[in-house]
Amino acid sequence: MSQMAMHLFHNAPHLILGVLLVSGSTAPAESATHQTNWPKEVVVTVGDIRTRIDGPKLWTMSGIEYQNTVMATADSAYGTVITIRGVGHLGTAHFIDVPGKPGEVEKEDVTSLKFLVDGKPVTEFTPQMNLTGTSFRMDRTSKIRDLDLESSVSIRDGVLIETAHLRAKKAIDLQMTYPLMYAWNPKAAFYMFGDENGMQKQGVFRKEGQSDEPPEKTARWMAVFNPASGKGSVCYLLKRPTDADAWLQWTDAPAAYRKLRIMSFVEKVMPAGFDGTYQAAVGFFSATEQDWEKATLAKVAELKKASPDSP
Repeated sequence: MSQMAMHLFHNAPHLILGVLLVSGSTAPAESATHQTNWPKEVVVTVGDIRTRIDGPKLWTMSGIEYQNTVMATADSAYGTVITIRGVGHLGTAHFIDVPGKPGEVEKEDVTSLKFLVDGKPVTEFTPQMNLTGTSFRMDRTSKIRDLDLESSVSIRDGVLIETAHLRAKKAIDLQMTYPLMYAWNPKAAFYMFGDENGMQKQGVFRKEGQSDEPPEKTARWMAVFNPASGKGSVCYLLKRPTDADAWLQWTDAPAAYRKLRIMSFVEKVMPAGFDGTYQAAVGFFSATEQDWEKATLAKVAELKKASPDSP
């Protein structure tokens, strides 16, 4: 195992079923203190949107579907990751080998987990769950070394909103951090970036190879579109700290994903006492290859008006 061990469960719906606990015990969502009682997989369906909350990935999203079409692959990590200088990636689905202790890993410590459906708390956990309603929200708290993290996922009114609220107890020397990440379907063919004033650039994804693209430092949103399915996605950055960068950085990897990351604190020290919130709204649309640009800009206009969630 390398210094940076990324424990991902590929083909998640099948493999996760293989690691479900035999026990059928349940625990109140608001008082669960032992992760062994928490669900290993939660399938959430709200209207046209479906996602999975993945226990092996530390209770973060694992893929996104819209109208039964895969928009973001389950075979990747979501959530928040920090890259500590001299240490490596640590956070959602990113574990680090403990030096001198074979088989032991350091990982994000998730301390609380809550689900709400239609505004009502889910009062029992089972290993595998299916939650359906007109709205959904997950709140979780965790620690990544000296970083306290409050994160949430909410789905309502056809919009998925994800939030990462970071607080640094001590200064953290970082190569970078990714407060939010989205692994778009590798079948997406076209992309577009823009700001509050409209489109900035657009292009065609590569058909082979892989490239980590330079960050789009002034962009506020990214859209992707798959003409074969006629479906597209837009991610709009609703909130960012006033004292930190929030760049859109992406990897074009047609064999795996078209991955978007919100990038911050690149080659910087996150100061002690830093308290910042990053929040993104994700929406979806149907279109043809001829009108996908128009449909994208219409969805961007909708997401700009999305009601931000509390951090």
